[in-house]
Amino acid sequence: MKLGIFVALTALALAVFAVPDAHAWWGHHHGPDVKQQLFVQIISINVDEDPAGNSTSVASGIAKGQPGRADVSAVLVFKTAFVPDEDCPDELPLGAEVVRFEWGEVYSDGSLLSGFADAGQVFCTDGTRTAAELTGPVSGGTGRFEGRTGTWSTVASSPTTNTNTTGTFTVDFD
Repeated sequence: MKLGIFVALTALALAVFAVPDAHAWWGHHHGPDVKQQLFVQIISINVDEDPAGNSTSVASGIAKGQPGRADVSAVLVFKTAFVPDEDCPDELPLGAEVVRFEWGEVYSDGSLLSGFADAGQVFCTDGTRTAAELTGPVSGGTGRFEGRTGTWSTVASSPTTNTNTTGTFTVDFD
């Protein structure tokens, strides 16, 4: 009996003190720290009629998956004019440059996670369908995300001219 208790305590001590990077190893070998499915509603709040102007939209929705459900909100500013863009696939040949994209997630335990996209990334469209692949740094967090840094990415699309958008969202913490 004493030997069993000693073995269990030794194993616990090794798990806590000798392997402090176990979480990093697990994340590195088993995928991103955050992996969620998104559903957001995007609403345009200001569209500059000048082709050189910008369009401003807000997004609100939910994210579900690892590490749980979160309410999502974002601000998106992009160039109003959609022009042929070499970064867009053939089926969605027109692109609009992202000027500003900031997002935040609020989890049920009150934790917050936020980030932004570097300017110059592109939304692609054929006039009906829209798609984007955006990346950027994690810019802040509270609660279980306090002090965390890393990078995020999303692949999102809207299959019709309605503003319902779905996609995937991942974060890899440093």
